[in-house]
Amino acid sequence: MSCPQVTQQIMKGLFLVVLILTSCSGPDDDGAGGGCGGSDASITCLNVTGIVPTYLSEDTNNVDALRDQCRDPVTGAITGPEPFADHNASVTLVNKQFPTTTDADRAFDIGITGYTLTYRLNQPCPAAARGCPPLTTLTSPESIVIPAGQSVTVTLPFVPLSTKNEYVQAGGELGIAAPSYSATYTFTAHTIGANDTFTVQGSAQFTITDFNNCP
Repeated sequence: MSCPQVTQQIMKGLFLVVLILTSCSGPDDDGAGGGCGGSDASITCLNVTGIVPTYLSEDTNNVDALRDQCRDPVTGAITGPEPFADHNASVTLVNKQFPTTTDADRAFDIGITGYTLTYRLNQPCPAAARGCPPLTTLTSPESIVIPAGQSVTVTLPFVPLSTKNEYVQAGGELGIAAPSYSATYTFTAHTIGANDTFTVQGSAQFTITDFNNCP
């Protein structure tokens, strides 16, 4: 083997060591939080850097599971139903080059083709709660492009009306002993132009019960 070939093999070996030691997973691997794709030394990584639950134009982790009738505080007369909608989240995705790449290496745009949203109870159900039911995983197609070197923030369902209804119908707590859950997005992504497919994840916690959002 010639010297140039030996040098090339050594460089490839060093690159693989760095790839294993970093938190960003390699092409075609699943990564908790981030994933990467590309070709040769041109590797581009996608990370979920922020998930901010929002409801009725405010940032909040308190998920209102049941729609109530609002009442006049003086007369007690019903004034109408409280505002009630999907609880969404602003999700920020960042496309960055792998630490070993250089300015001369190609940077790839990354596309997202869909995601799953899973729910997990964070601790044993509170003793005073009437129930902390499991919640069904949601799957949705989604078309998002994150250009190379940029970040994109998108609004996605966090706890939609269908999940709120499932919680109530399954006997979830609606009083003060509100349980806490984690919602985890798992995005299916690919490098545009290199066609490597990988997944990235991000999670946020929420508390769910019958919150009062009457004006």
